Amino acid sequence: MERSKNGVVRWKKVVTQVEDHLIVPVFPSGLSRESYDEYLREYQSKISREKFSEDKPLWEVHLIKYPSLNGASTLICKVSHAIGDGYSLVSMFLKGCQRADDPSLPLTFPQLSLKRQGDDGKCTVIGMGKKMLGFMGTSTCLEDQPSAIRKEASTDMKTKLFRPFNIYSVTLSLEKVKQVKTKLGATVNDVITGLLSYTIHLYALRKTGMDQYSKDGSTTDSNSGGANTNMTLAAMRAFEGFANIEDMIRADAWGNRSRSMFIKLPTFTNLEKVNPLDFIVKAKETMDRKKNSMMFYFIDKLLNTALWIWGQKGMEKLVYSSFKNARTMISSVIGPKEKMALYNHPINSFYFFTSGIPQSVAFFSVSYMEQLRLVVTMEKGFIDSKKFSSCVDAAFDDIFQAAFENSQDKDYTVTKART
Repeated sequence: MERSKNGVVRWKKVVTQVEDHLIVPVFPSGLSRESYDEYLREYQSKISREKFSEDKPLWEVHLIKYPSLNGASTLICKVSHAIGDGYSLVSMFLKGCQRADDPSLPLTFPQLSLKRQGDDGKCTVIGMGKKMLGFMGTSTCLEDQPSAIRKEASTDMKTKLFRPFNIYSVTLSLEKVKQVKTKLGATVNDVITGLLSYTIHLYALRKTGMDQYSKDGSTTDSNSGGANTNMTLAAMRAFEGFANIEDMIRADAWGNRSRSMFIKLPTFTNLEKVNPLDFIVKAKETMDRKKNSMMFYFIDKLLNTALWIWGQKGMEKLVYSSFKNARTMISSVIGPKEKMALYNHPINSFYFFTSGIPQSVAFFSVSYMEQLRLVVTMEKGFIDSKKFSSCVDAAFDDIFQAAFENSQDKDYTVTKART
């Protein structure tokens, strides 16, 4: 970046030396796949905490020439979010991929519904004012309280952003996720949001040793600190699937075109008989209101006004506060339905996550070949990664069992959720 005579910060054109961006680490030889898998996770955590060098473009490619549990080798693309959001960066990655079965055919993606339903998009002036104040409040000063997944707020931004973390991922059947979605009249994102909310609920109970409901009449909040605010990132583009890079640039849709929604996830007391499906139903209700609200389309104007008033540094602080004040975040992208190959190397699986964020727990999901890959980043020394991982594993099993094995075809509604 460079500053013009008028004080405006702009990108500086440079000559890119590809050799400066390609990194091939060396691990000990002769280890098992399980050991190399652990080395890979530690390496990901390490490079994710390292800041980019400011004397070259903000991207790196790391080639891991060792087998892991998922493949013969691993390619890691580390790119600054200043260059683009997940939609742009994944589109750029897919530009170099072809269908493994027939490179002459294009990759296909699940269809997305972009239509709003119902009259929830209508909003009074007073209602819009309340929502704007709520958004600005959460973005600036209204922080979630400490809980099982949130530490005391730190005033040191560097300490908050560059902490070591563990990475865990699990692969779910997208077909089963769609079955739950259809059963509840929800979307895949609703199911994912409810799944993560229920995971947090399980972890809070297990961390405090309250797997079984209390017998002394207490009604301690299972989340130890009130409702969870989840920051959900949503794309503002009108494309279905992924557009190619040329079309995105032509439509001025490259770069960062995602916006955040703050969603209060449901919480329950220990004495209540919790149905896992309640988390999805409540997530659907909340997501419908957020997606159909006209406030979602006023966020751009709001942020541009903030940039005009506070400048670039002020905007950076606003973005940081938006992440810091929420307990957790979720970001999702869709991948192709067919198996891909990168220069004739078949891709068994791929996923993404964001580093340099203040949350102790964050969730990321991507669909690929009718599978849903769910990735969790967990702060070391605060989140019990083994316990949290077991909760992730158990959560969807509980949800699917509640939907189809214990179902009495009743109408699922939330009567005890507090938001």
